[in-house]
Amino acid sequence: MEAPEQQAPYPRRKSREELETLSLSELFPYWSHVLWQTGMVPMLQHLLQINLTMSESQVLRQLHQRPLTIADVAASLAITQSAASRAVDRLVRDGYVSRTENPVDRRQKQLRLTTSGTALVEDLNPGFTSQLARLVARLSVEEQEQFRRLVAHMVAAYPDETADAPLA
Repeated sequence: MEAPEQQAPYPRRKSREELETLSLSELFPYWSHVLWQTGMVPMLQHLLQINLTMSESQVLRQLHQRPLTIADVAASLAITQSAASRAVDRLVRDGYVSRTENPVDRRQKQLRLTTSGTALVEDLNPGFTSQLARLVARLSVEEQEQFRRLVAHMVAAYPDETADAPLA
């Protein structure tokens, strides 16, 4: 009896000519794989090196946009307030986040990035974007400009679709 054929965890590599015949929806798995390998894998490796969890990095990225409460953190990560508080406790202990009284509601604590936290967030982005920049550099100048415009359109459309979601 033959073993069932196993599907690869990512799409089989295709030539440029083959890829150019695919529809956009057929290209998405390939694009997802490229983004994962060039952006996410290096970023996750960097997080491991600096002993930071993905949830903690998300909290830091969100705090880079605006101050938050524990309830905000819990909602954005889809975790309990207790779990959010534990994640934030470590960031406070490590000096990346400060916790102060919320001027709007004294029962709550407002979370803000410290100078160290801001530096850490700004250090996280190049690990993700530098690999993508190398990939884009393979395009012609005209293709790079076209890609830039398309990315600008997608980024501009993002808040319209998720008005209540914080940028991360």
